[in-house]
Amino acid sequence: MRMLKRLVACAGVVVAVAGCAAAGTTTPKVSGGTLTIFLSAPSGALSSQYADVVDAAKLAFDRAGHSVGRFQLQLRVVHRTPSDNARTAIEDSSAIAYLGELAPGSSADSVGITDAQDLLQVGATDTALELTRATPAVPGAPDDYYESLKTYGRTFARVVPTTGSEARAQAMEMRSLGVHKVYVADDGSAYGRAIAHAVADGVSAPVSAVQGRPSASRVIAANADAVFFGSSSSTQAVGLFNAVAASSPRTKLLAPSALYDDAFVARLSAAARRELYVSSPGFLNGHLPAAARSQFVVPFEAAYHRQPEPQAIFGYEAVAALLSVLHQAGSAVNQRVTVVRDFMVLHRASSVIGSYSINRYGDPTTAPFVIARVKGAALQPYRFEQVGG
Repeated sequence: MRMLKRLVACAGVVVAVAGCAAAGTTTPKVSGGTLTIFLSAPSGALSSQYADVVDAAKLAFDRAGHSVGRFQLQLRVVHRTPSDNARTAIEDSSAIAYLGELAPGSSADSVGITDAQDLLQVGATDTALELTRATPAVPGAPDDYYESLKTYGRTFARVVPTTGSEARAQAMEMRSLGVHKVYVADDGSAYGRAIAHAVADGVSAPVSAVQGRPSASRVIAANADAVFFGSSSSTQAVGLFNAVAASSPRTKLLAPSALYDDAFVARLSAAARRELYVSSPGFLNGHLPAAARSQFVVPFEAAYHRQPEPQAIFGYEAVAALLSVLHQAGSAVNQRVTVVRDFMVLHRASSVIGSYSINRYGDPTTAPFVIARVKGAALQPYRFEQVGG
């Protein structure tokens, strides 16, 4: 359904740089003396972790110079739905890049829209594998997400690792926990199916996996000592995890970064909280790259008077990486095709997330993850896994 919505998303829209009916016929070029970076921050998605991502992105922009050559730079934060935010960006003749989306899987609602106008979209925290890689769990991915693929190619890249890498981090955690059999279920979404498939396909001895519908009775019948739920739905996850914990209090409950949310934790039973393990892209303090503390952590704490959530560092890097590409583009910085092309071959020898490159899929070659448990009423990272890109 999302793909159908994207195909008709441009109906009735008058675009300053080029109309949707003519998408792909010309190379969009920014007019005027201002280059605008759009930051998508849907108000309904701003849990504590995503609010920190937005604040980190603003911090990176504020700490940089606000001009590139003869152009002034501005950061515009938009708070509607992903598709509405993307349409707002392509309607603006000054748009040079779009940062989004926040929640894993939600970029599916905007990448087609930005691709239709050759506008670079940089993902800071959307880990969804299907946006950049083929997976049996999502037929047609990733190409079906890009409306102007034959003309512009893919225009989405990210600085955060994918759910394919996250699945490997989850498998490493299972081995550390002594898990022998994991029951893998998903919520039916493309995001949920893709990460569940990656987890089930990625575990190896001494861990075995069995896949099935999200049902506590099926988990118990499978004699599994852990359950992984690929989901962005906290409601479904609460129902499954509470039911499993009530029937089998020692069963490990494993969840992906889409559920890294203290509001989700607050709805779990005490028994479920005790056995909950949630993965998230990010670092433990002792594993931060050399540049991260001075360039990101200390300025973030000074600006916002709190420690950043694990994923916030990717919001900072998304802006920092984009600005580096804009500065390198020289006189062609107002050409969208140049910005897309340069970001797709980006190499960062030193950054707040370490040294990395953007690979041929549009994904970073580094994949740091933390595993968190509940301490008090909040998730606290306790283990670090570097699994490679």
